[in-house]
Amino acid sequence: MNTRGVAAVCAAAALLLAGCGTTAQSGTDAAAASEAEKLRSALPTTTPTPEPTAPVSAPPQPTALAKNPIYRVGKLAASECEEPAVPATSLANVRSYYSQYVACLDEVWAPAIRKAGFTFVPPKLAVVLGQSPSSPCDFDDGQAYYCGDTIYMDAETDITAYKEDPDWARAWMALLIGHEYGHHVQALTGILEAKYQRGLHLNGVDLQLEENRRLELQASCFSAVYLGADREYFPADDEWLDVWDEVVAATEDPERDHGSAPNHVRWTNAGFNAAGPGACNTYNAASSLVG
Repeated sequence: MNTRGVAAVCAAAALLLAGCGTTAQSGTDAAAASEAEKLRSALPTTTPTPEPTAPVSAPPQPTALAKNPIYRVGKLAASECEEPAVPATSLANVRSYYSQYVACLDEVWAPAIRKAGFTFVPPKLAVVLGQSPSSPCDFDDGQAYYCGDTIYMDAETDITAYKEDPDWARAWMALLIGHEYGHHVQALTGILEAKYQRGLHLNGVDLQLEENRRLELQASCFSAVYLGADREYFPADDEWLDVWDEVVAATEDPERDHGSAPNHVRWTNAGFNAAGPGACNTYNAASSLVG
């Protein structure tokens, strides 16, 4: 388990940090679609002369983020789904893998969403090869992302990674589809909308980026919640989890908007061990835990 394909690791690091959640709810989709990218583009290209400023503090987290009912649903019931037995060797196979995985995610999350008092609607899924389909959100080709009510996945990196190391690629695919589905959970429970509205009142790029990291780390935690709930059937045994841990630990965050590798490890482990979304409340966590 100590040797992994270099090409696969590089692909994972690039893709996870491109997977970004956006929502088209309440007419805010156009403004929210590329929020993190807009923040980064607004950063100054030169270093200004430092001037004394008052400390910038964030307003309190709203209830929809810090005390969302989804945190109180308890441990999720297992879907009793096995890992999709489809090799990532073609667009059709990758599409089949993700379609089966999303169906299992629906089985686990639908009762929890309803128990929390929200309406469950399954996400749509679009899987392409090397070129992003037309969507309301502005992302480059080759990226996985959630936009409106649709999960967009690119099979090209999965196929390349599978040629290098099938075990690593399968763990990566499980993490990524669960992460993007986590954004769907956030949309259904009002978290995405509340995060966007809160962002309108945050003073400073650093606070905006921290808020985005809270969102993304929570999505990764939600990804692990499913595996924890279904661990006996998937099965997520010790050997599979060793590879999963390597995949999570290989993530990078050069733009500081998705969370560091140590914090990804922290939150995915918390989600897996608890098997419930209560372990994924990144909005009550200290800044050091969402860096």
